Amino acid sequence: MASETALNFLPQDQLTLAYSQEAQELCRYRSLALCFLTFDTPISQLMNAIGIECEHRLNNLKEVAAQMAFELPLNSSKLIDISAINQNIRHFFVVDENRGRQLLIDAEEAAKASSMIFSKLLKINAAPELRQLLTTFVKQKKSEYRVLKECREQWKLALHDLGRAS
Repeated sequence: MASETALNFLPQDQLTLAYSQEAQELCRYRSLALCFLTFDTPISQLMNAIGIECEHRLNNLKEVAAQMAFELPLNSSKLIDISAINQNIRHFFVVDENRGRQLLIDAEEAAKASSMIFSKLLKINAAPELRQLLTTFVKQKKSEYRVLKECREQWKLALHDLGRAS
């Protein structure tokens, strides 16, 4: 219990943390949509759709921040996902099943972590203005995680059925 009370953030800090997390998610999903574009268009479209949901959440955060007279320090349209430009990776685009599988595993793990972050933000929240928004975000993030998990599992099965699994 002592560790929970030590994590009390001011509402502006919670908004900034939530906004930063969601902006990172947006960049990740935009990158994933591009990575899968040439290999698996439906997966690319799914990542694009999840990215659009991130944009909606960012806009919701901006609206709540404005209602609370807070200014968010970041502009999501100017963010670049540096992690996607990894010099150790041979190919940016998915060129084989192994690369696709690893990207889906990473996306699933990131979605799980994001869900946990928003759950913790909700748990420590003391601002009534943020309660409904964070509750909605937690539900959406849990759904996002489940969708990505199912996507990874179905993709693996589909590749196996096609005889492409390695």
